[in-house]
Amino acid sequence: MKNHLVKIILFSLFIFISCSKDNVSSDQDNLLNSGSNQFVFTYSGLPQKPINVFYNIPAGNRTNMPIVIVFHGDERNASEYRDIWVNASNQYGFMVFAPEFNSINFPGGSSYIIGNVYQDGNFPTAQTLNNESVWTFSMIEPLFDFIKVNSGTESNTYDMFGHSGGGQFVHRFVLLKPNARYNRAIAANSGWYTVPDGVANFPYGIMNSPITAISPNNYFTRKLFITVGSLDNNASDPSIRHNTESDLQGLNRLARANYFFSKSRTFAISVGATFNWQFHTVANSGHDALLMSNHAVNLLY
Repeated sequence: MKNHLVKIILFSLFIFISCSKDNVSSDQDNLLNSGSNQFVFTYSGLPQKPINVFYNIPAGNRTNMPIVIVFHGDERNASEYRDIWVNASNQYGFMVFAPEFNSINFPGGSSYIIGNVYQDGNFPTAQTLNNESVWTFSMIEPLFDFIKVNSGTESNTYDMFGHSGGGQFVHRFVLLKPNARYNRAIAANSGWYTVPDGVANFPYGIMNSPITAISPNNYFTRKLFITVGSLDNNASDPSIRHNTESDLQGLNRLARANYFFSKSRTFAISVGATFNWQFHTVANSGHDALLMSNHAVNLLY
């Protein structure tokens, strides 16, 4: 009788452990622990340029936990952007990851916000087009795979948010990587845009670039939110690019966001594409990463 009782207890313990393991992802099962931390990610296409990734993972079952990838601006302050999103991450139960594209490995705008598509994205030529494997945009899908493997989530998609220079990265990613597994993308307070109007040349438009080989329906059907602060209208902001091409889009971020969205919608209609992009003006916000992030959280969750 005693041996029989021991067998019942051991069997019950085995069932409990098995069920617990199947239904709860513990930190011991994953490389990435709960809470706020960071790791180094090395993309095989650019092995000489590892990036720091700052993240926050709430406590709890990770199986269906959503993922948001947040992109910093020109200050390359990924840890601060992660910190902005921590409270919302814990409250709404999603993971947030903020990759850092430092100015040493990704100098200037060409390597980061224009995605290293060309050797110099400001002066692109057919001869200086880089292989897609070394585009900065090409790091994001492998990063997502790394996150999936090492976090315990079974999510098959991710959301994206970029502010300022990060907003530039996000909207160009949408144009150049239409088959990526993102669900929703938010580009906030971008300084200037690559406008899909069928007229302007890259990087201010899509002409004479790899984007012309992509069906407009492929990127216009995706969920892209263009957001801008109602007070982000300072044309003398020294961080805003001013030249003939960018000033055609407007003289400040608010005007340029409106121009980008209007031209994109008109072009989508002209080519018969389904247009699923949205435009949002955020009241009482200037060039403010916190307020624009809070608005993004409301859009997503």
